[in-house]
Amino acid sequence: MARSSLIEFQGRLASRLQAAQQAQTESRWLAVVAGSQRILLPLSQSGEISAYEAPAGLPHAQPWFIGLVNLRGVLCGVVDLAAFLGARQPGTARTGPQSRLVQFSPRLEINAVLLVDQLAGLRTAGQFVVDEDAPPAPEPWLGLGLRDTAGLSWRELNLAALADDPRFLAPVV
Repeated sequence: MARSSLIEFQGRLASRLQAAQQAQTESRWLAVVAGSQRILLPLSQSGEISAYEAPAGLPHAQPWFIGLVNLRGVLCGVVDLAAFLGARQPGTARTGPQSRLVQFSPRLEINAVLLVDQLAGLRTAGQFVVDEDAPPAPEPWLGLGLRDTAGLSWRELNLAALADDPRFLAPVV
């Protein structure tokens, strides 16, 4: 994608995200790709999206906790979502021009961001059907398996429940 069209896409996505959070549209999720996983983040639990910044590393942290970044004056812990989900070997974060940092909603009161490999846009409930063949969710913060109109498998990730998981931001290995 050319740089100008990427900037335009980000602008449109930011506008749609803001409108969706204000209930002006029926969008329900921010779709992201993390490693081999396609994840749906509830808009009501998602915050700002930022371009990837290399975090300051922390010694003795969990392998998926890759460091700290300063986003608009707020110090946030960076979690490699793909590594946390087991979709990528920890310590091998793949960052590129499409990588983004997705903050948790300020209402969740957690200063953390998820590193995702790319954004896939906004999605509505009408774009999915329950995937009867999907295995049960391995964690309580993962929702039902869903299948989109293209036949791709997705899972909703409940950010509020994830933030309450004691393993998520456990400080040390």
